[in-house]
Amino acid sequence: MSNSPLRTLTPEGTEILLEQLPHVRSCAVGFWVRRGSRHEGPAEEGLAHFLEHTVFKGTEAYPTPDELAAATDRLGGHVDAFTGKEVACFYGKVLADQLPELVHLLGELVTAPRFDGEELIRERGVILEEIAQSEDQPDDWVSELFYGGFWEGTPLAHPILGRRDQVSSYGALEARAFFDHTYRAPNLVVAAAGAIEPEPFLELLKPLLDRLPKGTAHAPIAQVRTRPFLLNTPRKDLQQANLVMGFPAPDHHSSDRAAAHLLSHVLGGGMASRLFMELRERRGLCYQVGSYLSPYADTGALQISASCAPAQLRELVQRTMVECARIQEKGVQADELERAKLQARTGLVFSQESSSSRMFSLAHQAIHLGKLHSLDQQMAEIQAVTLEDIQRLARTLLDPAQMGICALGTQKTSRIRKEDVA
Repeated sequence: MSNSPLRTLTPEGTEILLEQLPHVRSCAVGFWVRRGSRHEGPAEEGLAHFLEHTVFKGTEAYPTPDELAAATDRLGGHVDAFTGKEVACFYGKVLADQLPELVHLLGELVTAPRFDGEELIRERGVILEEIAQSEDQPDDWVSELFYGGFWEGTPLAHPILGRRDQVSSYGALEARAFFDHTYRAPNLVVAAAGAIEPEPFLELLKPLLDRLPKGTAHAPIAQVRTRPFLLNTPRKDLQQANLVMGFPAPDHHSSDRAAAHLLSHVLGGGMASRLFMELRERRGLCYQVGSYLSPYADTGALQISASCAPAQLRELVQRTMVECARIQEKGVQADELERAKLQARTGLVFSQESSSSRMFSLAHQAIHLGKLHSLDQQMAEIQAVTLEDIQRLARTLLDPAQMGICALGTQKTSRIRKEDVA
């Protein structure tokens, strides 16, 4: 059992979340910034991710990359970071007696980076290699092409890694400017879970949080809309065509979010899902196929991904559309929904058994939902979804006229046509 999570807001606007887990000896801490790639301006694409890399090149307390790396290794645990469309996160997991050192190190990253010019030039080369690697991985690249088309003309279309030409120009000046107007007290959330005492933990945080510029949070983001599109992108170096199809889906705050997750699971979320059984098991059209939900603050996508021989791509798309139409017209079976609910409940329970998973869950709920739900509340939300809810949502979501579709590695004879998705 765990205590109810502590949720507090500092006078400067930093949110602190803490859940004690008496049954574990580890602790996980994350410093979350409520700003990701969609908050970048036209001249800033890739800077959120650039910062994620470059704060590790030295801070006031650890001036060089070597000193910072040695301090990380001395923790004996795990430290990492990532950038998303709407957040950036710096996090770690250690044994309980290493908590003060972990908090200090993570706090340095988000309050006191040095941005040494020479170090940033070297790291810029590393990021350009990361972009090249992403372009070489067809499943990554087709996803970027899908985002670019589905949310064209909006910040959600920006690649998180940035564009090569812009990233090539970034240095200490750009990093410092973006850091100064982004890493501010109202934009920070600190989440922690594990063998942690609240009062000592808050005392550890205080000198770090006092460093943050007070300021005000940025204005709310402008609402974006999806657009239907069809894109065939040939690539001669690929043996398979890679596909992403996507429908507009509920955002984080929607009352239909649980139903949308269950619909996605029935469609392509497991080995007994509609698409897996039809496309792989019965037809042998592909090795991998699946569906997943990508929700954001004001929009979302229910995405289907697959890869197959180019000669089989049109049939794969056509049969996918048939399965979507069947769910639209007839809904799903009771046993399908129950299996999806069991999978969802099982995932929730399993996530309660890890301090790092609990930390991520706390931050996700506070940042994206604006409130914390107990495990029982989350389970009840799943159980409350009915067959009628699924069919109502499917009729709205699985509309071919609203769909975006992107294929990478097509050939002249395998290009997806409008009639394939009608």
